[in-house]
Amino acid sequence: MATGRTLHPHAAGVAPSQAPVCSALEAARQVAWLLELTLQCIKFVGSMAVIALISLPDWTMPLETELTMLSLSLGGFPIPLFEDSIAIGSFRATAHGISVVCAAGNMGPLASSVANEAPWITTVGAGTLDRRFPAVVKMGNGELLYGETMYPGNHFSKKSGKELELVYENGGNDGGEYCYKGSLSRARVAGKMVVCDRGSNSRAEKGEVVREAGGAAMVLANTEINLEEDSVDVHVLPATLVGYDEALRLKRYINTTTRAVARFVFGGSSVGRSRAPTVALFSSRGPSLTNPSILKPDIIAPGVNIIAAWPENLGPSGLPEDFRRSNFSVLSGTSMACPHVAGITALIRAKHPSWSPAAIKSAIMTSADITDHYGKPILDGAKPAVSLPLALAISIPAKAIDPGLVYDIKPDEYITHLCTLGYTRSEIFAITHMNSSCKETLQRNKHFSLNYPSISVTFKHGRIRVMVQRRLTNVGEPNSMYKVKVTPPHGVRMQVTPETLMFTEVNQVKSYSILFESRKRLMKGNSHAEGSLVWMHSKNGSYRVRSPLSVTWAGDEAEG
Repeated sequence: MATGRTLHPHAAGVAPSQAPVCSALEAARQVAWLLELTLQCIKFVGSMAVIALISLPDWTMPLETELTMLSLSLGGFPIPLFEDSIAIGSFRATAHGISVVCAAGNMGPLASSVANEAPWITTVGAGTLDRRFPAVVKMGNGELLYGETMYPGNHFSKKSGKELELVYENGGNDGGEYCYKGSLSRARVAGKMVVCDRGSNSRAEKGEVVREAGGAAMVLANTEINLEEDSVDVHVLPATLVGYDEALRLKRYINTTTRAVARFVFGGSSVGRSRAPTVALFSSRGPSLTNPSILKPDIIAPGVNIIAAWPENLGPSGLPEDFRRSNFSVLSGTSMACPHVAGITALIRAKHPSWSPAAIKSAIMTSADITDHYGKPILDGAKPAVSLPLALAISIPAKAIDPGLVYDIKPDEYITHLCTLGYTRSEIFAITHMNSSCKETLQRNKHFSLNYPSISVTFKHGRIRVMVQRRLTNVGEPNSMYKVKVTPPHGVRMQVTPETLMFTEVNQVKSYSILFESRKRLMKGNSHAEGSLVWMHSKNGSYRVRSPLSVTWAGDEAEG
């Protein structure tokens, strides 16, 4: 462990060093979901090289290997699994007992934008922390606009900065409002506080453009696309990022004032005063484009304004013009969230070396928390997050180590699942490098349901009843009894059989079925509803094994 890890004066604290995995695991143990395992020792390049190797048709698992987990901090667009090199490589990894954790992508809030959708991958979305870096804009009329920054200098006093004239160059065709290179006139912006809209060029580059034009400070203004998203940067000049509502107020003040002025009021770092976690605006959403029967992403983890390791030969803004040097910078994205869950995965694997990748993923998903640190529902913007378009919950390492029950999946069950989706023999071979007959497979597995920890059903073509089967493996105490607690989705009647599961031994497996019955009249369009199913240990609820429920009326819209 390394103490005193800071980004200039911000975010002082303790961070895991680039040491063996055990150091990162100890950090996970100590700081729970606030851990910042972005200093993970499982590196992106190494993981990609392993995936590429595993994808080769003639690859075989070495007889002796210590490889147990791959962390891939990259996302993209959803593509069919048989064309997805990560899905192909990760299937073979999973078949050999290697857990694969991937980023969900940063295409949010667009629906069905989630990447890395394969059910054998743990797909991680991004959430926020309760840590803030306030830098308020105090306008000349006395109004305050909340903003955030990681600008490390203290050219302005933390109590109050120098008052500067505001300028917003939105009148020409050179892209001045976006602060493109060459778009700002030195005569108009020198010594002033320049407002730059987000979009096109990078946030940090806008600050460099302002600095090169002689500007003294920058207000980075979110647009309607960005709303209140607050990914900060280590800018090259005094700067702050304001949300869309604040940006509108700022521009209204500029447009209605002869000489608009403002100053910054820096607040350093603030922890514990904001509601968190919330779902990051940029985090890619479900439902899965290629496989709507599986809820994705699987989980969320801290991925906004993460203090991450940084190369020593590059300035913390990432710009070639930035000659400052630091071992850390601030980054946001599902690529930052992914290593948190990878660290928890490694922690569980160290504690339970015989568990399968599916069992480990189940432990993380079913033990996750669905409330923020105030005990209120995790928010997506101003509304509670739901499982269908977003993620399940925030992962909790201490609970995931001892989940009580797990939903386990064997590799050949994924092949059966692909058959239920209508994949052809050649498409399945492209993924698995195995010859399969879906006709024979489906005959052997009638009424098959993939034993996934989350549950998603679809009513279509006039169907009003859907049966789903699941099985649970006892990894907790012997002689345990669990009772089911169901919160049905609106418009659905549910029946769980049996309602009680008795386990006499560890690793004993018990099955149950769920009958979903639609109570809605169907019309044109789509609609969705959410619920949950929790298996609760009879001993004071010491174990709570939660599965989110998602119901979709596809091609029809429910009424009533």
